[in-house]
Amino acid sequence: MKLEFRYGIKYEVQRVKETLSWLDWFYSQGYEVTLPKGVDKDSTSKTIKETIAGEFNKEEYEKVRDKLLADFSKVGEKFSKKVKRIFGHVPNTIVVYLTKYGCGGSYMLPNKVVINIRNEGRIETLIHEIVHILIQKYVEKYKISHWEKERIVDLIVNSGELGLGFNDWQKEYGGEQYIDKLFKKYFFMDPELFFSKVRSYRHRT
Repeated sequence: MKLEFRYGIKYEVQRVKETLSWLDWFYSQGYEVTLPKGVDKDSTSKTIKETIAGEFNKEEYEKVRDKLLADFSKVGEKFSKKVKRIFGHVPNTIVVYLTKYGCGGSYMLPNKVVINIRNEGRIETLIHEIVHILIQKYVEKYKISHWEKERIVDLIVNSGELGLGFNDWQKEYGGEQYIDKLFKKYFFMDPELFFSKVRSYRHRT
């Protein structure tokens, strides 16, 4: 698995517009988002682009790119082998978009992730978003809710089975007990069975 990085003003404009369109949802879920100074939902496209151009510093993005490449070189091979054994496949290339705006990270099928450089290029965020891509087919098939999905990704990324030494958890949402119990019992034995059990449990409650 290799990383291919992309960033620039054109992409940042797109990122800000997407963030603004999802702003109410982000806030309703308790996410913090960053936007260009003075930009809000009433800002024009011209204002958004000009503000971003004024804030854009290519060296900031390059610094994070270099850090992520260095950190991924230490864990990428082990991570790729482990998740291929679990899921049966991994993308050959992950396209990493670097941004200063929106939430901390996001993903798009089949192989794109977005990393907010204000997180200082944390390798945990990169791995987290890649795992989202790997489980998305199960999420869609078994209609896994947002915070169920996030807990599952955290459990995978921080697991001893992956052996990455991560201990990076998001906020608790109230469903951890049943997710954690089912994960421990089923996930590494059979991921699909695990996701089906999550859906079955939710339907009983």
